[in-house]
Amino acid sequence: MKTENSKLMAKPDDFVWGAAEIGKYLGRSKEATWFMLEQNRVPGAKKVAGRWGMHVPTFLSSFTEAPRASVAA
Repeated sequence: MKTENSKLMAKPDDFVWGAAEIGKYLGRSKEATWFMLEQNRVPGAKKVAGRWGMHVPTFLSSFTEAPRASVAA
């Protein structure tokens, strides 16, 4: 049985174009995704020629990076 997530697996150099497609990766509606994109809250997403695009490897790596060291001593 295939799951919906199998359709979302992108190749390492893939870009996803449009708020609706990006929303599928985020598990959000098109409208909620568009709002997040406009607020610059999606790692790896940029607006190119009026259309949102997301670099999938950059988005995924934002969840695997080591946490930043605290600046408070």
